[in-house]
Amino acid sequence: MRYKPYRYPLYLMLRLFQAVVLCLPRNFSLSLARRVGRAAFALARRERNKTLEHLTRAYGGEKSPGEIKKLGERVFIHFAETAVEVLRLPKLDREALNRLVEVGDGFETYRRLLAEGNGVILLTGHLGNWELMGALFCFNGFPGTVVGRRLYYEKFNQMILRLRKKAMLKTLYQDASPREYLEVLRRNEILGLLADQDLDWADGIFVPFFGRPAYTMTAPVKLALASGAPLVPTFLVREGDRYRLLVEEPIRVEIKTTREEALREYTERWSRVMEEKIRAYPDQWAWMHRRWKTQKPEEVSALGAVS
Repeated sequence: MRYKPYRYPLYLMLRLFQAVVLCLPRNFSLSLARRVGRAAFALARRERNKTLEHLTRAYGGEKSPGEIKKLGERVFIHFAETAVEVLRLPKLDREALNRLVEVGDGFETYRRLLAEGNGVILLTGHLGNWELMGALFCFNGFPGTVVGRRLYYEKFNQMILRLRKKAMLKTLYQDASPREYLEVLRRNEILGLLADQDLDWADGIFVPFFGRPAYTMTAPVKLALASGAPLVPTFLVREGDRYRLLVEEPIRVEIKTTREEALREYTERWSRVMEEKIRAYPDQWAWMHRRWKTQKPEEVSALGAVS
């Protein structure tokens, strides 16, 4: 990967920012984060433009340009707050984290499913605070492994790994062998998948997402078929200054007719749940990601014919 000299100073700034928020009370840290989020929305033109473009694509018929711009700014504020909460992980223990989260009966659902002995596939996305959710489960006695992307700069990557280690959360990278994923489930543990991004190198199909075809990975359904583990869409969303754990109805994957039809049926099903939750908390999803980047072959052909 090409050397980019700005990355190391950026890393040092992040470490300095972490030192500051670790010294401040949580409410002051979040207040600082909100200011950083507003500044980032004003200054980070490329990411702002992508965010507004995708929000317009999803909500153009429902919201005015002014409403979309305000929503876009709230997205940046949310991710600044999320970053602060993650950077503050070294200050948290089980009791402190549980005070931040309204869990409801979510843990009971996972205990019941783990009692079946096949592990559980926790299916989530870049919505709310997924890193804090991993810590929440591990601090409360649920061993787990998250499948994540190796960050482009190794110092950032190691920083995230240290934070996850503090939370007793193990990491597998996206290019790991499926056998390693299945081994987690064979140990009757939780395997966390963030499955809401357009990864054109991964096996996938096009399913509806905000009214448009979106290339969506089929790995969650394939792992469920191979292991017998249920898919459980699960999210940790911000409500005011606290969080709420949302554990949706488990999805039991089975082949009713053909494997291909099962892949489509259940991929569409969990993707619908993901969209429902994003619509409920639109300011907490990563709209800067190019979710519709990969196009269906017929759409690419049509574009070529027009040009």
